[in-house]
Amino acid sequence: MINKKILITGGAGYVGSTLIGQCLKLGMKVRCLDLLYYGKKSLKDYLDNKNFELVIGDIRDENVLEKSLIDIDFVVHLAALVGDQPCLAAPELAYQINYIGTKKIIEVSKKKKIKKFIFASTCSNYGISSDKQLANENSELNPVSLYAETKIDCEKLISEIDDKDLNCFILRFATAFGVSKRTRFDLTINSFSYEAIKKKNLFIFGENTWRPYIHVMDMSIYILKFILSDNSNEIKNKNSIFNTGFTQENFTKKNLINFILKYLPNTKIHYSNNVEDKRNYRVNFKKIEKLFELKPTINVQKGIEEIIEFINTNENIDKLFKSSNLEAINSFFSKKNNLL
Repeated sequence: MINKKILITGGAGYVGSTLIGQCLKLGMKVRCLDLLYYGKKSLKDYLDNKNFELVIGDIRDENVLEKSLIDIDFVVHLAALVGDQPCLAAPELAYQINYIGTKKIIEVSKKKKIKKFIFASTCSNYGISSDKQLANENSELNPVSLYAETKIDCEKLISEIDDKDLNCFILRFATAFGVSKRTRFDLTINSFSYEAIKKKNLFIFGENTWRPYIHVMDMSIYILKFILSDNSNEIKNKNSIFNTGFTQENFTKKNLINFILKYLPNTKIHYSNNVEDKRNYRVNFKKIEKLFELKPTINVQKGIEEIIEFINTNENIDKLFKSSNLEAINSFFSKKNNLL
């Protein structure tokens, strides 16, 4: 049993709702800070747990942050307007939540003398890079979205913090996939699997573009490794950026389609040369692999099998699919327009 208290911002989301379960299993006390713009169904299994506490609030509200960080040992900062489309639809809100919110929670965390601060960034920061070589943590960043730009701004801010003020780690996550307490369907693998089952047709743009992938459970495992392992204690903030994933899990979209066809062979595939999403990057994860020596608990092929089973056995899957898209975010913030 680990007698520590952790604050997870955005804990009702895709990654956070998985991480909370892992923390509670370890005996940690968990406080979740979330605006709940997707609701709190993802937290229903935790609400009666004596070691779980839900705070409904905005990370831009300093009073909320002051209260949320009382008696906290570790902070995992996941709260953000996530993804290219949501950020494009509400650019000012994206800046306010992703950057200003991060800046504020860092300031309060320093004041409260938090032991470790974990920031969720993204490999999307590499944007468009040569697929002939793997991008490492020192490679040039070439963002092609506002979402990635906000993450890069946060990385710069965190990297300049004095280690004595706050011990920080920046995790540039590969593209997520898999089933969680709040499964997202705006993610490549999950979306492809849903469309292959429901429409029996897949329209693929840029089939030869590369991306690394990581299961949502492995994202949680890596976060906990940084929190609980002594291996990370001596890492300086200026060296604390880690590509977070597995080198062998870099795939093209065409690779993914071939995996899906093993399970859904009757799917009709239509390829197009018109590339709307120009991102193309292969990523080197040797730095984090050397630190923790982990292997994927669920690789891409197993993850596709998992998501297909989830779609086929969930009678509310169409409703769940719709609730995870851009429309849900727009609906929430239009009702709460004072938050804009």
